[in-house]
Amino acid sequence: MQILGEISRRAMSTALAVGVAGTFALIPSQAMAQAQAAPQAAAEESGLEEIVVTAQRRQENLQVVPISVSAISANTLAKSGITGTIQISQIVPAVQITRSGPQTIFFIRGVGNTAANIGEEGANAIYVDGVYLGDLTSVNTDFNNIERIEVLKGPQGTLFGRNSSGGLINIITREPGDQVVVKANVGYGNYKTKRGQLYVAAPLTDKLAFDVAVTGRDQDKGWGKNLFTGQDYSLGWMYGARVKTVWRPGDATKVVTSVDYKRSFDTFTSGFQIKKGAVNRVSAAFPAFGYQGDYNVNGPQAGSAKVKAWGAALTVEHEFDWATLTSITGMRYVRVQSRLDADYTPVEGTFADVQGATRTYQQELRLASNGGGKLNWQLGGFYYDATSKLLGQTVTGLAVGGIGRGLRIISTGKTKSYAAFGEVTYAVTPSTHVTAGVRYTSEKRSYVGAEFPVNQIPGSALENAFTLPKPNGSKTILGKTFHKVTYRVALRQDLTDDINVYGSFNRGFKSGIFALNATPTIALAPIIKPQTIDAFEVGLKSELFDRMLRFNIAGFHYTIKDYQIRTSSPILPSTSLLLNAGKVKVDGAEVEMQLAPTRELRINANATYLKARFGSFPINSFFVPKTVTNTAPGANPCKRDSGALFGGNTSCVGPATGNRTPLSPRFAASVGFTYTMDVGEHGQLIANGLLSYTGKVYYEADNRLFQPGFSVLNGALEYKPSPTWGVELFVNNITDKQYLVTAAGNGGGDHAELAAPRTYGVNVKFDF
Repeated sequence: MQILGEISRRAMSTALAVGVAGTFALIPSQAMAQAQAAPQAAAEESGLEEIVVTAQRRQENLQVVPISVSAISANTLAKSGITGTIQISQIVPAVQITRSGPQTIFFIRGVGNTAANIGEEGANAIYVDGVYLGDLTSVNTDFNNIERIEVLKGPQGTLFGRNSSGGLINIITREPGDQVVVKANVGYGNYKTKRGQLYVAAPLTDKLAFDVAVTGRDQDKGWGKNLFTGQDYSLGWMYGARVKTVWRPGDATKVVTSVDYKRSFDTFTSGFQIKKGAVNRVSAAFPAFGYQGDYNVNGPQAGSAKVKAWGAALTVEHEFDWATLTSITGMRYVRVQSRLDADYTPVEGTFADVQGATRTYQQELRLASNGGGKLNWQLGGFYYDATSKLLGQTVTGLAVGGIGRGLRIISTGKTKSYAAFGEVTYAVTPSTHVTAGVRYTSEKRSYVGAEFPVNQIPGSALENAFTLPKPNGSKTILGKTFHKVTYRVALRQDLTDDINVYGSFNRGFKSGIFALNATPTIALAPIIKPQTIDAFEVGLKSELFDRMLRFNIAGFHYTIKDYQIRTSSPILPSTSLLLNAGKVKVDGAEVEMQLAPTRELRINANATYLKARFGSFPINSFFVPKTVTNTAPGANPCKRDSGALFGGNTSCVGPATGNRTPLSPRFAASVGFTYTMDVGEHGQLIANGLLSYTGKVYYEADNRLFQPGFSVLNGALEYKPSPTWGVELFVNNITDKQYLVTAAGNGGGDHAELAAPRTYGVNVKFDF
């Protein structure tokens, strides 16, 4: 039945990927005629278009917002080869993204978490149409019906609040209107990759419109092999859909509903390979069990991640003469299973199976002035309710008692959060604007957990037959309430109509948390204190040469207290600990530039400099490779040396004070271009390129495992014989650069995951 289920799900993802174009037949002929009759858009004029963002929860020109914001349109994403969340760092250097099993983790300006588990939230928030995504499994998404993406850098603890201590990613999807819109693309690439996307929007009445967005992707050939089974590895599929309606019962009221659903399976995110150059515990005696080549694994139970997620949202806006009232209601559910071979060898030393589910509900009410005077204000309240269940973290293998034997942790974490906030902006003079805001948050966290011994034979009728019916000892029950006031003060001074400078101070907050995967018998393990951040920022925003050049620059300094970080567990194999690291300091600067020298050419360039380090981290858990020297009698096993590797790692505890924080490159930059050339009466030839550079990054607080600086180059060439369709040839990672997404160590050795190799293919696009 499991095999049949897998076949049916793969068939569905493939059908969505290759059958999108057939959906055109379902569109009413009258709507198609209306779409085809729409006049061709006027040619883009020379000069940069205005960018409108909602960084302050109201629509404003990007250049007047006293916040460092990177705004990326759907068109720019597509032209740059950015198809999902995991690639955002290629176009926004201040963002670094990694994976922790099925969870996607992102750092903004050196602030983030290095790993995650069921029930944990990131140090940076992600919103879709005003709805907070409280589960990191939901973060990794393929872009389809996107209007734009806003990356807000720096704490956003007043208007957004929840866990936006380093910044946030705000995804705004398209809204249907009074015109029929049909956009689709069908593509095929190497590694037998099929991809399809369809977006259809149409009015149903003069007051009601709807849209449907579907997406599917199926990579049927892997980047590598599982040498134990002979099967392809590093492959996967996904499919999803989103439906939105917009109802305008009157001129002053708008009601927006949306429902989305997604399923995915892959062996990318939990496919741990032995890190090149490492010697694990088993391969010391059996070299054939060591490093097996790029993208390859060698185990009977190789890693995989399976995700099912859905959500629904209701947004109601009503404009009074003096203010706008907005209500946002959202609920989401995520179910995930992650399986990983934690010793990376054919010997079943350690195998982990993690299953969990998270359900969230949220409600926000916000009242904002309609603008137009010296004083603009908004105030509101926010409620968040979440239940996360670790349905089972089962670790078995020789390292924990024998094949089929081990430990299982089952736990539940609950969150109830209340917040009230307000912010005002006052024009002291026509050119001087002061903004001040405050937010109060009260959050209650609770935890119930138990640990069981396990004796099982995977896949047989005896599985779980010997599991004890009761946990060892009593359940661990914990509870904690956190209260926090966060605030913001900003000053913007207009020097001319096109140039302004600003300065701000922001305090951000990430709530304390109970780690659901921690061993319940270790009382200290689940209790993590809140993380607070104080951020100073100054910046300049400008549009020059008749809007030919947009040039923005910012400098910042952060002080972070009780920095939350994950580190490898020295006690339980294949698991990690969530700790407070004391203090972190971040200093940096960034530059963003958009240039439109002609009607045909657009250039984007961005650069970020970071100096992020642990000001205080006296006790950190880490691993040191075993060598012939440090394992000799009387030697210090926790001393790093350059002796011949013996195999495996030694679990150690020591300071990380002064070390660089993970995923914080000193320098990162990107430059991209789009060149459009008219061909014939209606045709166009469009060339796109994106070059990104990321400096040296460390993956753990001990600064042992790292990725040297690297560059990634993407390119595409599209021919549009008419405004309604085109053919695109694309190549991502043109130079086939091998670079790590993540790396970590445990007692058995070091593992790593490589990013995608060179991928290429063809897309056929339709736009009516």
